[in-house]
Amino acid sequence: MLFFLTLLSPLLSSSVVNAIATASYSPISRRDISTHGTLTFTYPSQNITRATINNGPVNFVDRLFIDDILEFLTPLQNVTSSTPKIVIFDSSNPDFYLGHIDMTSLQVPITTAKKQMGADYVKFADLFQSITTTIFIAEINGRAFGAGNELIAQMDMRFVGPGARTGSFEEVLGLVAGGGGQTFLGSLLGKAKALEYLLSAKTFDGPTGETLGLFNKYYDDPTQLTQGVLQLAQRIARFPLVSINQTKSVLSYLNPPSDASKLDFQAFYDIEQFPEEQSNIRKFLQLSGNQTAGKFELGLGESVLGIYGLWNGAITP
Repeated sequence: MLFFLTLLSPLLSSSVVNAIATASYSPISRRDISTHGTLTFTYPSQNITRATINNGPVNFVDRLFIDDILEFLTPLQNVTSSTPKIVIFDSSNPDFYLGHIDMTSLQVPITTAKKQMGADYVKFADLFQSITTTIFIAEINGRAFGAGNELIAQMDMRFVGPGARTGSFEEVLGLVAGGGGQTFLGSLLGKAKALEYLLSAKTFDGPTGETLGLFNKYYDDPTQLTQGVLQLAQRIARFPLVSINQTKSVLSYLNPPSDASKLDFQAFYDIEQFPEEQSNIRKFLQLSGNQTAGKFELGLGESVLGIYGLWNGAITP
């Protein structure tokens, strides 16, 4: 059977097959917390890791978070006896699952350090798909806008609770969802629906996202969300790693071309330096109180319309 699977798909490389088949391996050391403290780790069941996001008042994506998640994901490329079959990403923040990118990193001048941060962001986002021996599940019961929405779209599955609100607001600023958000939403929703939600900066709630196919399942109770995700993870984790790898590898043919994401990323950095876009970024920082957990951040995505004087101050419950 292993020989048959090796022939079946070019994506199942001999190196991966050999790593799966030889099981004494050097183990990945278990940790409780990442270097910068933006991720904490628990191990609810055999072959399952829960990575909990905790990065500031709005859980934004900054240099520290990017370093921590790269530190966590990079070793998973080398299959060992302790490589988790399932990683569940959740949040310690009841209001924010995973926020937008640190908007100060988008202000001119665009330094080498800022460009490197962007490149590393794309690098770790790519790992969600290129690591085919681990399934990445987003367990969402808070807000995920901008980069947060892009990243959950690139995970393998998404399950949401009543507090989930996701979306892309970049177009309101004159920017684009340039870290894979546009291309993966197009694959998940289809071109027409992706255009509708991206260009209008509309918000996905749980039931809407489930209906459109963005979310695997909506739970109207947070406890049921956690229990349901864990039960699914435990079921999958019982099965041989070679079949998990093969299935994810083959379905990766449905991903958008990697070149499309790279072109989108470059376009993002070109566009963001225009005067109007820089003005909108400054307005965003002002309205958000420099990215604090106030009404503006809680009101995303409608609140970003305040840049044009179109937000009434209401927060979507």
